Amino acid sequence: MRVPLYYMAPVVLLTAACSSGSNHHSYSEAADSAAISMNEVAQAADSTGFTNDISSVNSPSRKRIRTADVRCRVSSVFNAVSTLEHAVRSVDGMVSESVMQNESVVIRDIAYSADSLKRIELFTPTANLTLRVPAASLDSVVHTLTGMATFIDYRTLKDEDKTLNYLSNAMKNNKPAPAVVKPAAKGTTLDVAQYKDQKYETETDRRIQNLAILDDVHYATFTVQLFQPQQADEQIIVNPERVTRAQFGTEFLLAVRSGFESFGALFIFLVSCWPYLILLALGLFIYRKTLRKKLSPQ
Repeated sequence: MRVPLYYMAPVVLLTAACSSGSNHHSYSEAADSAAISMNEVAQAADSTGFTNDISSVNSPSRKRIRTADVRCRVSSVFNAVSTLEHAVRSVDGMVSESVMQNESVVIRDIAYSADSLKRIELFTPTANLTLRVPAASLDSVVHTLTGMATFIDYRTLKDEDKTLNYLSNAMKNNKPAPAVVKPAAKGTTLDVAQYKDQKYETETDRRIQNLAILDDVHYATFTVQLFQPQQADEQIIVNPERVTRAQFGTEFLLAVRSGFESFGALFIFLVSCWPYLILLALGLFIYRKTLRKKLSPQ
C-alpha cells in the first residue's frame, strides 16, 4: 500500500526541525566552550597566585626561562640531526627549524682524459636546528647531543628568572578600578572611546607577554649548530674547451677566411689614407730633387 506524499510531509518537517535544533545546540556548546577557554587563558595570564613560596630562588612557582645554545662537531651531521629530532619528539617537544646544507670550500678541475675533467669539490656538511623542549627534559636532550659530539666549540646554558616581569603585568591588569572622575569640559565621546581602546590594548599586550613567559617557562629553547670534517666530492665532467673546439679543417678554413678579411681591411685602410700617401710621395719627390741639385757640380 502506497502512502500519499502529503501524509509524509509533517514527518519530514519534524525530522528536519529536530536535526537543526540539535545542530544549533552543538554550535552553541562549542561557542560556550571556546568562550570558557578564552576566559581561562585570560585568567591564567593575570593570575598572581602561586602554589609555592616564591621567596626561594629555586621555588617551582618562579617563572624561570631556560635556554641552551651548542655548537659542536659530529662524525655525521645527518645521523646527529635524526637522533636529536627523535629525542625531542619522544619527550613531546617540537622541532621549530631544521636546516641541513653543504658549505662549499673550494672547487678544482684537473685533467682526466683527452676530453674530460675531474672536478673535486671540498665541502663541509652543516646543520642548524631550533628545538622547543619541555624544560624538565632539556638537560637530557643536551646530554644526548654532547654524547655524539667529537669536538664542542661552545655550550651555553641560561636560566632567566621572569617572575617579577610576570607579576608586574598581572598586578597592573588586576589593579582596582579608578575612582569616577568628572570628565573635563573639553572632553568628547571620541576621547573617552579612544581612552578605553588604548586601555584595552595595553591590558591585552600585558596578557600576551605573560602568556609568552608561561610558554617559555614550560618549553625551553635549544639552538644547535652542527658541522663535521671536510669531505671531498669527485665527479667526471666534460672538458668544455675540448668539446667546443672546432675540427682542424674547420679551423683552417676559418684561418684563411680571417686572413682575407684582414688583408681587405688593410687595403681599405690604405685607400682611405690616399691624401696622406700623395703628400708623402710629393714630399719625397721634392726632397730627392733638392738633394740632386745640391750634389750636382757647380
